[in-house]
Amino acid sequence: MAIEKAVANKETVTIRLFTREVITGVAVKSTDPTRVKIRVTEGPVWIPYSDIDKVSRVINLYK
Repeated sequence: MAIEKAVANKETVTIRLFTREVITGVAVKSTDPTRVKIRVTEGPVWIPYSDIDKVSRVINLYK
């Protein structure tokens, strides 16, 4: 899954929810198996996997 890869590589993700809300931040390992944790400028956000419509990763080509 794209989120697990983003967590492992500390990548930025853009998540679109079924409500059309878009959240951009760094994916962080979460202890809750039903939600993903995203670190945004306002602080951490926990999003249920069932609310996620699409995940886009920003990868670093020069790593």
